[in-house]
Amino acid sequence: MFGPFDHVGYLVRDFDAALEQAQVLFALPVARTAELPQFGITAAFLGEGSGTLEIFTIADRELLDPRLDGAERRIDHVAFRVDDLDAVAALLRAGGARFSGPDRRGEISEPIELGATRHLWTLPETTGGLALQLTELPAQ
Repeated sequence: MFGPFDHVGYLVRDFDAALEQAQVLFALPVARTAELPQFGITAAFLGEGSGTLEIFTIADRELLDPRLDGAERRIDHVAFRVDDLDAVAALLRAGGARFSGPDRRGEISEPIELGATRHLWTLPETTGGLALQLTELPAQ
């Protein structure tokens, strides 16, 4: 059902400090950055290819604070690439999974398109306590 592992998303309160610490600790370069203003998200991906580490924060403290639950940083989600996002979503829905955007502001029923890539994030309470990000890359 899932394709290759893509990344682990690490939610942090202090983006700059966490990014610097992760670069020093893991000796990984920043491969790319992302600003998602529609979700208030700032992110950096460390390392190349499959198995990157995403460091990200959410500008809205009303969304950030409950997800951090008193911590300064925590693993937030695990991301997998999928070949057919709609088919994987249907299988997960049949098992009781529900979906949201990256900010978990509310449930969604259709994938979110960011550039040419389609995404869904599971609500962790519907997938065994772990949020999954499912990513469908554009056809080559």
